[in-house]
Amino acid sequence: MTPVEQFQRYVWLVDTLYSFGPLTKEEIDHKWMNNTSANHGRTASIPDRTFRRDLRAIESIFGIDYKCDRATNRYHIETELKDKSFSRWAVETMAMSQFVAESKDISKQILVEDMPSGYRYLTPIVKAMKSHHSLIVSYQSYFAASASQFEIEPYCLKSFKRRWYVLAKSSKHEELRVFALDRFSEMTLTDKQYSMPRNFDGETFFKDYYGVLLDRKVDTIILRVTNFRAKYLCSLPLHHTQKVIRTDEQYTWLELRVAPTFDFIQELRSLGNEVRVETPDYLRDGLLYDYRTSQELYNE
Repeated sequence: MTPVEQFQRYVWLVDTLYSFGPLTKEEIDHKWMNNTSANHGRTASIPDRTFRRDLRAIESIFGIDYKCDRATNRYHIETELKDKSFSRWAVETMAMSQFVAESKDISKQILVEDMPSGYRYLTPIVKAMKSHHSLIVSYQSYFAASASQFEIEPYCLKSFKRRWYVLAKSSKHEELRVFALDRFSEMTLTDKQYSMPRNFDGETFFKDYYGVLLDRKVDTIILRVTNFRAKYLCSLPLHHTQKVIRTDEQYTWLELRVAPTFDFIQELRSLGNEVRVETPDYLRDGLLYDYRTSQELYNE
């Protein structure tokens, strides 16, 4: 069995336990027997020794804990995937891939968003982060007339709005910067090692931000949104700090602690007349100015 096939079995097992809840080994084997994407050997069951090894691998690779209730002999996942963003992304991505592989006959009925974001640079960046070796890159931002070459020390990868970005320290900039992968044209791994802060955590670094821009400081923002739009925003919050502070028959008031960067402002603009910024004043005034200039543009 290839490493890819092993990994597919890990993902299948996590997805099965997460989707169907506590299952006995016999119930797991029954679902495995009927699986056509991960069960490449079309085996009737997962050998007990392999099953136990898989569970240990899942703990190690995804950081997902499991437990077996000895009273019922049912296995279940203890870790909430919603608290493990990378684990959730890996499991959902692979699970969806397997699902699509089983559904080739209806592939034109399963539509996913394209993500034209420099996938070919993901592997060298991950290798660089694992080995702590810097990269020589050619990069051209949308504000530059031509590409420039410099050295970067990658700290973490982040996806946002159908693009991949890397947070890195560069020889060109003093502070950490975010670079879009689709704006690289060349990338070479060097033999020069770099050191990262021992306690660096990408999730903690971006916790005050919406998106990838780092040009503002965190502030308390209160939004008044229509009750209809609030249903969407409560099911898919703008930020992890979002909370409902008030409701009436027409509106819901949301409070967030987030940096009002351009990315966040763009998201507010997309909500149109279904949202109004209550505080802070500078954010409300800035949006009001944008709406007025837009109206002038259409009145020309």
